[in-house]
Amino acid sequence: MNGNMNALKTKLENSDFYVQQGSFEEFDTIEMASKGKLLSCFGNNSGSVYTVLFFPPAPNQDFAKGNAERGWDDEKATIYDDPDVKNYPANPFFSPAGWQYKLRQDEALVLYTELPPECKYFSFINYIMFTEEKEGKNYSGEKGYFRVGNEETGFYHSIFGSIGTSVCDGRVKCDGDSVYGSKAVILISANKTVTKQVIEHLTEAGISENMINVMTIPEKTYRMGLEKGKDTFCMIGRISQPKNRDEYERYITRLSESSVAYRVTPKTEIASNPYANETIIPRGTGEHEVAILDNAEENLDTIRRAIIAKYSDEYNYEELGGEIAVPEGLTAYITDFNAKGDNRDTSYTMTPDFTLNSDDDFIVVYGVNHTATGKAHYSNAVLYAKPMLNGVCSVYDSLYPGTAQEYLGDNCKDADSYYVYKMARTQIDENTRIIEYSTGNEKGRFYGVDNDNPLVMAFRAYVDKTGVGPSYYEIVYDRTIVFHKKGNGDR
Repeated sequence: MNGNMNALKTKLENSDFYVQQGSFEEFDTIEMASKGKLLSCFGNNSGSVYTVLFFPPAPNQDFAKGNAERGWDDEKATIYDDPDVKNYPANPFFSPAGWQYKLRQDEALVLYTELPPECKYFSFINYIMFTEEKEGKNYSGEKGYFRVGNEETGFYHSIFGSIGTSVCDGRVKCDGDSVYGSKAVILISANKTVTKQVIEHLTEAGISENMINVMTIPEKTYRMGLEKGKDTFCMIGRISQPKNRDEYERYITRLSESSVAYRVTPKTEIASNPYANETIIPRGTGEHEVAILDNAEENLDTIRRAIIAKYSDEYNYEELGGEIAVPEGLTAYITDFNAKGDNRDTSYTMTPDFTLNSDDDFIVVYGVNHTATGKAHYSNAVLYAKPMLNGVCSVYDSLYPGTAQEYLGDNCKDADSYYVYKMARTQIDENTRIIEYSTGNEKGRFYGVDNDNPLVMAFRAYVDKTGVGPSYYEIVYDRTIVFHKKGNGDR
């Protein structure tokens, strides 16, 4: 791998390109937030893993200065800085430095990496990360709003919206017979001419075009460039539920050493040759989940009444429905709204806020098993603490079979098309996940949540038969009941 990429670097440098090396690494949002190095966990999918690309600034662009008192390192400086040329301003600083960056319209990012070992799902997705605040607009009431930057860089807020379709295990070009453990190239660019030139150099360096995955950025849609106020971008990888934990640990431990990442910048600017906005894969098959099931409404109501009857003598309860949690990336960008790292390969529904008021309180999540109905390759429920949106507790569909039979009775023949699971401070039964505390948590404060902290429950259903997430109008939304012990404040 390194030999091919060294050859690529030489060929690019001999063809009037600057080449700067970046890195590809695990990105543990909970760990970094607990250390004070991340201002939001962006609704991390608890139990899944994230990876990111890190790059230095573009040639003749200033580096962003960190904050030593908070343990935030400076951004790595470019290795191409002509003292006779006035530099472009730095990227708006956001710790950890380097995972979000401005891009010239004629730049390219190249990642040569090993793909994850066998797992339920993996993907790579390009994002618009930060955009400049609109003059005169009051953002204080916006959901998920926070500000980065300064007078020199401009003031920015988070969009974190996906761009186009992911490169995932169901549609990745690679060099092996299996998508797991093979090698692949991810090429990100907004310029067709540059893409063509980089692919030519890749193939000359011995890398097959059959393993090159191009992720495009539509230049006319986003604010590309290095000037003050231009947008910043990032690329995120996801890995969920590896089959063999030891293989996964070996993979993630050597990821940065086994991958090669380059920022490729023409020494002389290449004329714009933009991509159009990608035609994305539509959600939906035309068949609603209810049509797949027998007596869905009746069965769900039977589950609901049985759960309430089991606990209502000792507990007050509140029932929470779900609604669409985030807009998709381009919609978020045009609306100037935080998409919190959306992914079109899944659906996202979320409850209103609630709290646990005592150690006796607990949560029951229940609903249709979207995996059993064929509306998802996998699905899960995740408990989040606000305002950091740190995922502290999760239940995956692999745990669902058998959990609804008690509530539906022995006469229900499709009980595994439904599920019932609990989240609590202590083990109520075998179908309970433990909610850790924040205070005193040895792993870090955002691995748990304390009582009276605002919470939300979120649900995902990943990849239906279309190859992306199911339509929001073809699934039965998951449900939540929060039980509060009577006599503990009775809030």
